[in-house]
Amino acid sequence: MAMNNFTLTEKIELTHDVFELHFECSEEFEIKPWQFVTFILPKIWGRAYSILKQDWNKTILIIKRVKKENGWRGGSIFICDSQVWDILNWVGPVGHFVLTEDDNNKLFIGTWTGLVPLYNQIISWLERWDNSHYTLLFWIRTKADIFYSKEFKVLSEKYPNFTYIIYLSQQESEWTTKWYVTEFMVQKNIENFEQSYICGAPWMIDSAVEKLIEAWMDEKNIFTEKY
Repeated sequence: MAMNNFTLTEKIELTHDVFELHFECSEEFEIKPWQFVTFILPKIWGRAYSILKQDWNKTILIIKRVKKENGWRGGSIFICDSQVWDILNWVGPVGHFVLTEDDNNKLFIGTWTGLVPLYNQIISWLERWDNSHYTLLFWIRTKADIFYSKEFKVLSEKYPNFTYIIYLSQQESEWTTKWYVTEFMVQKNIENFEQSYICGAPWMIDSAVEKLIEAWMDEKNIFTEKY
């Protein structure tokens, strides 16, 4: 797998610790809507991040700036603190968190930047104007941590077969739902979906899988990617 040079062309602060990063490569490359790239960083070595969008030689990622003691020896700090026109190296894309090509209704569950591969998957499938229904459950802690809510709204208005629910565990608001995504996972809700795709913290994924199975979703139709 070849190493490529990518130039940071734009950096957008979505929240106090989540950044949308735009990169440009000198050559075109292809991705599938679930794949990730691995940054090769000085003294840190490899750190993998999922791709949000890609168009020819332009790639967008969303990365959470995690404190060094909590996050892979400061890899996300190095990337998020990079300046426009800095050049970073990465290899990829690779990954097997695959969205199955069928007409089943799908439930997507993401926490924080675990949203990224799910968003890519959802976009790629909605653009085919498929009639299946897609619901996204997105968890963060407070309103200050919310990002991409406007993008969710636009998608739901454009595609009637897409709905979303934002869960906040530490705050209430009129347009979000209190507590955790696992609150949704009761049989009367889950019976509307044949498959589930989950990406985020390991503890959330383990809990969600357990709840989905309890609600009678077949375990072989539950697909996960732990961060």
